Amino acid sequence: MSEETVPSGQESSAEKLPGREPPAPVELPAAKEQPCANHPNRLTMVTCSNCGKPLCPDCMVYSAVGIKCKECATSPRSALATLKTSKFLLAIAAGLWTATVLGFAYYYLLGSIRFFFVFIFVSAGIGYLVGEVISRTSGRYHGLKTAIAAGGATLWAFVLPPITAAFISYGVNWNTVVFALSARGIINWVVMLFAAYLAWNRNR
Repeated sequence: MSEETVPSGQESSAEKLPGREPPAPVELPAAKEQPCANHPNRLTMVTCSNCGKPLCPDCMVYSAVGIKCKECATSPRSALATLKTSKFLLAIAAGLWTATVLGFAYYYLLGSIRFFFVFIFVSAGIGYLVGEVISRTSGRYHGLKTAIAAGGATLWAFVLPPITAAFISYGVNWNTVVFALSARGIINWVVMLFAAYLAWNRNR
């Protein structure tokens, strides 16, 4: 069976379309060696897939989305995320509800205990739990908003119960508020601020 020959100077339509030139080949820039960001005496051709920092083998962290530097690999997920208003409001509501329950339990069940270290441990637990609830409800977002919400909700846990009890006993007025916040002394303020710091730090 003889083969068909294409006459000289004639091109097939698959090779060249009328009015269209074949695309020019794209030349990619060649990778170049550069000093490692952390070890200047080591040359490398690898860079962080997130920030572009040059990395030697000792500085590489392998992740699901490529090689990263240690800073980018350990950055919280929320660093590039945004907190939706609906989630933030839900986190505040959940934090206040948790703080209210824990606050009244602390006030009525442990309020008669006068051992300072017991106050410290219990307040640490309140701060941790309120901070954890806000962290989970917000989708593990860490930032100034959630930190303020966690700290504020923890303060709520220590302020609401004594004020409520004072209102029931003495009526609603400003003197009652002052009495409720000052009657338990400096220890209550110390443990309250300590718990608020723990909640703040857990969400910051």
